[in-house]
Amino acid sequence: MRWMLSLGVLVFLVACGGEEAAPEPVPEPVIEEPEPEPEVVDLYPNEACARVIVVAWQGAVAAGDAITRTEEEAETRATELRARVEGGESIDTLARSESDASSSGPRGGLLGTYTRQSFPPIHAPIRDAVFELSIGELSEVVRAPYGYVIASRCPAEKIHTRHILVRHVGSVGAPAGTERSIDEARARAEELHGQVTAEGADFAAIARAESEDSSAEQGGDLGMIGRGLLAGPYEAAAWQLEVDGISAVVQTQFGFHVIQRLADLPPEAP
Repeated sequence: MRWMLSLGVLVFLVACGGEEAAPEPVPEPVIEEPEPEPEVVDLYPNEACARVIVVAWQGAVAAGDAITRTEEEAETRATELRARVEGGESIDTLARSESDASSSGPRGGLLGTYTRQSFPPIHAPIRDAVFELSIGELSEVVRAPYGYVIASRCPAEKIHTRHILVRHVGSVGAPAGTERSIDEARARAEELHGQVTAEGADFAAIARAESEDSSAEQGGDLGMIGRGLLAGPYEAAAWQLEVDGISAVVQTQFGFHVIQRLADLPPEAP
């Protein structure tokens, strides 16, 4: 029995080439390198776009009656919100829910795009802080007359559009004596929209003849304007367009617009 067992082992070894079968090689694990973040190219280095969260206190400039916190409480709250952004929360989302700025807050804190010279005087206290930031960087808490501010610098982006504007009674900038109702203005804007889309009329020519703002002389051309400086609904519609695309009729506080996106103009030399 002992001999038979040895013979069986011998037969097994011969069948395997006289050696024990080598274990299957274990493949090396494939480690995928993370793709590098795309480099942000700043086409407008002498301009800065900013998103902000504003925490007001009772008595601060433009603070409404609903603001009851003290200045000390406002500073503490701003510090807490800054820590949340540092911890990974979106400044856009927090601005919408937490900022006391009635204009920039609903726009995700978007303050606008400015040169140092064109920065609005009311925002002068945060101007230097914004321009010292790198794109995507977050400022320390800065005191301004209207509240404590946290600012993040965003890439300066611009869009080139032209438009046809139809005003109505009560719209911002409507001249004295304007009698067109809001419904009449909407209907007129829809009619003009049809002329430049379905009928193929020349947009610039219609703007020169019909648009009711100073850009009419240039065929409605507004030039290159930085993100955050146009009326919210206008800007949202414009950025969704392809070059040469024409929007549906858009309502803003200025009236009703028909918008066409144009090819970008090259950045001006600094």
